[in-house]
Amino acid sequence: MRPERGPLGRIADELAARPSSYPVLPVLDEFQKIWSRMRTESQLRQSLQEAPENAGPLNSSALVHRSIAMMRDLSPGYLQHFVSYVDDLSSLEQLGHSGPAAPRDVPQAATIGKRPRAKKARTRGE
Repeated sequence: MRPERGPLGRIADELAARPSSYPVLPVLDEFQKIWSRMRTESQLRQSLQEAPENAGPLNSSALVHRSIAMMRDLSPGYLQHFVSYVDDLSSLEQLGHSGPAAPRDVPQAATIGKRPRAKKARTRGE
């Protein structure tokens, strides 16, 4: 016997039973591909402009610049997926930094239950 569904479960069941209200339009797929390609090209131009001129061979910016340039020449399809992936990661990182900050007055795990030691008064004879 199946247990009673809660309110959210009933709403989910109703939504799943409804037919999709948005029609499938192949034109939108083509538009999305074009937009993705344009965004990738824009990001590539931006990243290649910021390349350091006199960087050493192990400079991380120079290495990234060289690898993107090689990827663009050798496998443009992979580069488009790679840039999209990095863009998604960047968006997630920005979301993570925009969250609420932890309150400063919350005790840390190591200090819970511990009391600070009282300072002893020193006498002249010590």
